[in-house]
Amino acid sequence: MGDTQEAAGERLLQTLRSMKAYDPAGDYYALTLGANRRGGLAWSAQTHWVGFSERNPRWEIRAACLVDPEFIRKAWTAMKQDWVSVHDDAGLAVYLRLGGNALVGRQVAEDRLSSVIAPKECVHDGSAESGGFGYLVTQHLPDDSVERRAPTRKLRMQVLKRDGFRCVVCGRRASDHTDIELHLHHLVPWRMAGPTAEENLVTLCGTCHKGLDPDFEPALRELAGLPGPAAGLDMDNAEFDEEVTRCRALAGEVLAQRQVP
Repeated sequence: MGDTQEAAGERLLQTLRSMKAYDPAGDYYALTLGANRRGGLAWSAQTHWVGFSERNPRWEIRAACLVDPEFIRKAWTAMKQDWVSVHDDAGLAVYLRLGGNALVGRQVAEDRLSSVIAPKECVHDGSAESGGFGYLVTQHLPDDSVERRAPTRKLRMQVLKRDGFRCVVCGRRASDHTDIELHLHHLVPWRMAGPTAEENLVTLCGTCHKGLDPDFEPALRELAGLPGPAAGLDMDNAEFDEEVTRCRALAGEVLAQRQVP
């Protein structure tokens, strides 16, 4: 058993060493793996525009694109973000436990992560107004989310219950204050093609809603505990670091469960 464990440890060390090497002329996708505030895995990728959504012409179809690995490496290094390179299944297995940034070889990505790099309907996450360039995937949303500006009664109640029937800014509830009128606010504004869906709606009282200027305020995501960027630009990488930490904790929990007899 000791020899077997030692051999496994050596293989792991070899894999980890290889994950800092890459071919500057190779074909890579730039992928990031984290976990959002609800504990769900969150993939992102360097993407390019490939068309428009049939459901809503304002929404883009975007797919992961091959990148210049040297340029991406320098960008991640400048932002003081850790990164790895993935060339085979062994490296991919380690990366799925570590999360974070990775230069993933074309063959591995196309064979093992086809759903991650595939074309998807996307809408700007709102950070475009603050100088950013993020996108939210919308492919899973019902058609009704792009056709209706006002939420249905069922969706309204769903969001109110999620937020504890309180304004996420001031914390007041209608049950405690007779003057409170609860509204639902689009995090990515309707004028910017923001969908009428639970992950894009948050509960505000009438006072806070009317005083919200500008109408795009990314920090409301964090107050409501919702997935997605909590700031227009993650200048200090705090959001990225938290997502990676959550991802590693989640991977640790899964591994611990598998080891339980």
